[in-house]
Amino acid sequence: MIETYKGKKALLIGNGINQLDSDQSFSWGDLLDELKNNYNINVDLDNIFKPFPLAFDEMLHKKLGSNTFKNKIKILKQNIRLSIEKQINGKRGYNEYHEKISKLNYDDILTTNYDYSIEKSILNDFFNKKDKLAINKQEIKYSLKRGYKLHNKKVWHIHGELFDSRKYSNKSKNYKEESILIGYQHYSSYLEAIQKKIKGKSGSQSIENQSLLIRLKNQSLSPFWIDKLFTHNVDIVGLGFDFSENHLWWLINFRANLKRTISPKYDIDINNRIRFFYPKINGSDQLNLQELNNIDKILKKKNDFMKLKAISDLLKAFDVEPKEIPCESYKDFYDKLISRELNNL
Repeated sequence: MIETYKGKKALLIGNGINQLDSDQSFSWGDLLDELKNNYNINVDLDNIFKPFPLAFDEMLHKKLGSNTFKNKIKILKQNIRLSIEKQINGKRGYNEYHEKISKLNYDDILTTNYDYSIEKSILNDFFNKKDKLAINKQEIKYSLKRGYKLHNKKVWHIHGELFDSRKYSNKSKNYKEESILIGYQHYSSYLEAIQKKIKGKSGSQSIENQSLLIRLKNQSLSPFWIDKLFTHNVDIVGLGFDFSENHLWWLINFRANLKRTISPKYDIDINNRIRFFYPKINGSDQLNLQELNNIDKILKKKNDFMKLKAISDLLKAFDVEPKEIPCESYKDFYDKLISRELNNL
């Protein structure tokens, strides 16, 4: 591992942790249904073959009204924030597993979630100090540097956040929810922004404009979360790693290619470890008597198995270690993961 980052660890965490306690968090299903019903949008959100980012864009195109396309995006993103805030109104806003995860020995926590459950589990009065804790306030739409410094940890919102820490005038075309990464168009332009930061600008001495290879060679303390995938030992938890996450797949594929083809002149050894943890719930891959005549359940189990196999096969090829955790439930998965795996790094 590069000397500057020796022993550094990062956790990439998805929405799975939010689903462990509905009393202290929110439901994505309820959120999407609320958006759909509020605007009477005729869209099928139950089709497992429809990637969510494209389903959101479908909602945009089908949303009635004379608003411009950009304004429709703004309205739906603002309603995402309002819906989440309504669902967690009067609640603590995090569960015991957020607390357990935040106490583990990770220098950086990368989250795909828009909410602030992790921050609140670390600091109860986070919202009173939110603006002062922001790592930077430069980004509006993208989230390469978006995060918060809490004590000795940094929490990075790599898919945006409910509302940023910038100040906007009433006349501004921008808005606080703009960073929420949800539509396919946003995913695609975000990947382009990531690729630019990987490539860098020739002749620039600024760390922000240097290429990834120059940043690694100089052992620079990068301002971008993407560099953690090349410098830190990374554990991935509660993330389905859906194929719609094109930026994450591109990054781990690029890392695998770089490890094989990097020129000796850079004198860089990329040997950090990336692990992907997922649950194998007892009986989840088997059919019981009641399900034998239910073709939908049979197909769902088969599709889930084939998708997980495809993800696992690809991750192995891209030098990411899939780690299956046998368990009785999702809570059991996190209990075993925290006590046996993540707490013994």
